[in-house]
Amino acid sequence: MEKFIFADGQDLCLFSDGAVKRYPSKFIEKYKNGIQDSERSKEWKYGGEGARFRGDIAEAQTVESCIEGVYLTSDDDAAVYAFSVNSTSGIYKRSFSDEKTPETHVINSVEYSFSGGCLDSANWRLATSMKRNAVNSDIAVFDLKNGSYVTVTGGDTQDIDPFYSPENANLIYFSSRGAGRDMNGDFVAFSPAAICTIDLSVMEVREVKSDEKFSYFKPVPYGGKLYAIKAPAREKRTNPLISFILIPYRILQAIANLLAVFIHAFTGKSVTSGGSNPAKGREYDSRKLYVRGNLIDVEREVKKNKGKRGKDYGWVPSSWQLVEVESGKVLANGAADFDIAEDGMIIYTDGRRIYSLKDGKKSKLCDAEMCLNLAFRHSAQKSDELFSF
Repeated sequence: MEKFIFADGQDLCLFSDGAVKRYPSKFIEKYKNGIQDSERSKEWKYGGEGARFRGDIAEAQTVESCIEGVYLTSDDDAAVYAFSVNSTSGIYKRSFSDEKTPETHVINSVEYSFSGGCLDSANWRLATSMKRNAVNSDIAVFDLKNGSYVTVTGGDTQDIDPFYSPENANLIYFSSRGAGRDMNGDFVAFSPAAICTIDLSVMEVREVKSDEKFSYFKPVPYGGKLYAIKAPAREKRTNPLISFILIPYRILQAIANLLAVFIHAFTGKSVTSGGSNPAKGREYDSRKLYVRGNLIDVEREVKKNKGKRGKDYGWVPSSWQLVEVESGKVLANGAADFDIAEDGMIIYTDGRRIYSLKDGKKSKLCDAEMCLNLAFRHSAQKSDELFSF
């Protein structure tokens, strides 16, 4: 099968000939090393009796990092990726074969963050989502040869998941949902995500598919058909009676967490030190994560999916379905991302595993811990004219 690339946390992973090779982000590694060096340089301030007498406590800086988009280039030895680390986001090119070769910088920003999208490897044009604030994001097209870019959508919307039409690089499919606001202008909720296209030759946006009850993410055209991830616009809420019954337990849990913080602050020890770590050995991340602008309770979904599927489970809701848009045919449940190769093979991830679909047969390809992005190599037949001036 064709090689493909996927992101697993802060690692780039290349799947080729049935094997996975991992390549950590050099930028993220350098960032973390810088934080550690900074903390070591300040250790003297928090040691000794004087610091203990004053109550000086070193506060470790947390680093939240993740690869947000992966793209195979026309060069077999390199890939492009988008990442976020704390308040910084960027796009870099990385070599696979030479670890000593520095990563090539495309863009870094503390104002915008970049995620998802599609690389037209024939023309070195990257279409990606560029988030400009907590609510709004636009589609941007980068010329990777010189690092310049153009934003091609705008407004009070969240535009994500751009994907080039293989027949025409002037045509980009993407998902868009409007921001609902109250009379004070404060954000309330998003409308269901619709599939749209933009024709770059005339900058015309057209709606292709929308539904009041469902959102459509990651539209991918292939063989005259359109595929996407279909998700309920609003997930079912928890039974209010169950929530009421659990109130005493949640109060006790909050008190226990507060005591744990208090003990750690004054003794430097954890309330569980010396005992077994209940989180150790878990095969999932217990945090809540945003996936395509949707907050997913990872631990809850893992428990729910594990009960339904046994060992074959992920942490993406089963209601997220990979579908053929026009017919509504469901190809897979619990899909966080997917892509289609030139020969029609589909790959998709449920967050913990990557599967292939071909001729109605499903096969597991590999495992992951936090996979939200994967991609084959793509190219469009006709170059866009955005950077021809």
